[in-house]
Amino acid sequence: MLDSGGSICGPDPDYVSWMEKVIFVDLATCSDSYDYSVLSDKERAVWRVFHDSIEATSRLIDLYKQDVLLFRKVARELSFLPCLMSWHPDAEAFNRRFFRSSSSGEQSLCFNSRHNASHLASQSCPVRYAYSIISTINLTLDCSRDKLPIWANIYGYGVKHEVDPAEIEATLAKINCSDEKKQKLRDEHKGAFRMLPKWTKGLKNFQQSIAPRTVLSYWRIGKEMILEEMPEFHLRPEWEKYRNGRKYANGAKKGAVQHAIFKDILVALKTIAGAKKRRSKGPTAVGGHDP
Repeated sequence: MLDSGGSICGPDPDYVSWMEKVIFVDLATCSDSYDYSVLSDKERAVWRVFHDSIEATSRLIDLYKQDVLLFRKVARELSFLPCLMSWHPDAEAFNRRFFRSSSSGEQSLCFNSRHNASHLASQSCPVRYAYSIISTINLTLDCSRDKLPIWANIYGYGVKHEVDPAEIEATLAKINCSDEKKQKLRDEHKGAFRMLPKWTKGLKNFQQSIAPRTVLSYWRIGKEMILEEMPEFHLRPEWEKYRNGRKYANGAKKGAVQHAIFKDILVALKTIAGAKKRRSKGPTAVGGHDP
């Protein structure tokens, strides 16, 4: 297993050969760790997940090496292709070849996102945020318009109210699943709370239809929503160009970057509203719903 220098981490001109050796070591490490009784059950379970994931992906790569036509026949109908990531300098090139050979997604649910330039996944981040604002406001009003005033009286805006554990247990009792699954749900909802977001306060008498006349309403609520849910949203990876662009080469204050982002989201909302108006065959009734 070791190279001539006595180290598995030393130079190896054949990445596939190196990968096979290291997978053996990684699987052994995982196996030893999930059998190590000193670790907690949760930590041992994580070692098991890594073991099974690496082993299954390794078998998939073996199929790719042995019968690429059969491998491609299946991969092209699926939206995801499992792969093994590594800091090895040849890993990136191997995974690119692996992905291209798979024809992954050519007949899957993600096909449209790859080949349709108008697909949301192909749009800029301001456009994606604009659509998210529209969808969130519309969904909230479609599902809860009449309940919002009632909930506001019970919970108030932005005040956390812990969910009674007995209520969680009553809900779990109605679910037909294993005890293990119920315990997982119980752990996930431990300390759960209810809270009416502050931004929903602005939905009273809101005209629910994205159109030129309602753009500013969607934008103002959207700003409140983003700042309440993600106060430091401008630090997210998708806004890196806004933080590090030429305009802010010497650094910029938080407010300046956020203002630039919100300005572009407003432009995106105006564009969406204009496009919907052009497609419309008649006036949109207040309370209409965008698909």
